[in-house]
Amino acid sequence: MRDDGAAPSLSAPASAVPLWPRYTPSASSSPRQKPDFDRYLPVSRLRLPSGGLTAVSAQTLLLNDPNVPALVQKEISVCPGSGDCPLRDAVHRDLTGDGEDEQVVAVDLPRLDRTLLQVYTASGRTVRPVLIYWGPPGLTGETFGRDLLISATGEDGRVTTRFRWNGRVMAAVTPEGGAGARAAEPGAGPEAVPEPLPSGTATPRPFAEKRATR
Repeated sequence: MRDDGAAPSLSAPASAVPLWPRYTPSASSSPRQKPDFDRYLPVSRLRLPSGGLTAVSAQTLLLNDPNVPALVQKEISVCPGSGDCPLRDAVHRDLTGDGEDEQVVAVDLPRLDRTLLQVYTASGRTVRPVLIYWGPPGLTGETFGRDLLISATGEDGRVTTRFRWNGRVMAAVTPEGGAGARAAEPGAGPEAVPEPLPSGTATPRPFAEKRATR
């Protein structure tokens, strides 16, 4: 027998942290959007202040983002201070592992029967989206470590899609556990909102984690 010194310290395992604790996934029979991958445009009209993304409101980001349809920008123009404001509180989490928080924003759009979720990151004074996701109304999300999990409830029960930073964007995790290269640079044009789903905005094909509901 010999003394090998002190045992290594243990770190607590990652646990899920809700983005919006008061939201629960709502039931929806809407069809899933097929992926349409393109390039996300930077928010070139906005110069990031010294305080970083935490110093910029979600409304300011969306109003200056060329990827956001004009219809959505009109919907959030009543914020803040209006009972009709569809914009949820911004959430800040480090999803890229660079030590700086990204900003997660969501807009509930009953007239489109959709919720828009976007994740922004900053590089220097430049801001750009790294995920644009159109999902069923009332979708919810949580972070598990640096992964982002987006959940919605439909006819098949609760379906969760996991997104992970792949060095360029938040990409849907494949069944093999990796962030798929096909989702490297999805995006949207500013006016892309045909019926019944906004086209040109990316909802990468998910690796769905189905959870039965009773």
